[in-house]
Amino acid sequence: MLAAAPLLALAACSDTGADSNRVNEINRDRYVSGDGSNYRWEDPADRFAAPRLTGEDLDGNTVDTDDWAGDVVIVNFWGSWCAPCVAEAPYLVEAADAFAGQNVRFLGVNIRDTADAARAFERRWAVPYPSLSDEAGRVADQFVDYGLSPNDIPATIVIDAEHRVFSIWRGPLDDTETITADVTKALET
Repeated sequence: MLAAAPLLALAACSDTGADSNRVNEINRDRYVSGDGSNYRWEDPADRFAAPRLTGEDLDGNTVDTDDWAGDVVIVNFWGSWCAPCVAEAPYLVEAADAFAGQNVRFLGVNIRDTADAARAFERRWAVPYPSLSDEAGRVADQFVDYGLSPNDIPATIVIDAEHRVFSIWRGPLDDTETITADVTKALET
């Protein structure tokens, strides 16, 4: 009986039926807000390749970061139920608006929300950029080797024009200037 317990737990986490919504509700309480640390690789030679991100945005459109070659990409992991994500949303929207028309792309990655909750969040904050739905955590898992856990949200990653990681913010952004400074620096190198 005890030997079967891990298998039952694994089955509960991988179920895509009605029980998976309950698992996601429980996991929402287990997120860990990042420690606020920032990692930056000023020298382009020290930067490492960012993973290719693909999927459907919340409106069903295909997103593939390979299509954004030559653009700086800002990836923000968020959830509508995450208070620090709500607090930083206006700063990200303001930064995205500031870089509109430049070679800069913003991409949200929604963690563990229903599609309706995620779309309501985007409407509330007038988010001008797409967000991938990552209810299963597959996009977030691609960043585990970069020191981010799928439960560390919010987190923001700035990727340079050659699609190398320029900076990682583990925690909420406290202002617009923080992200715009990193994006400006990434545009210069």
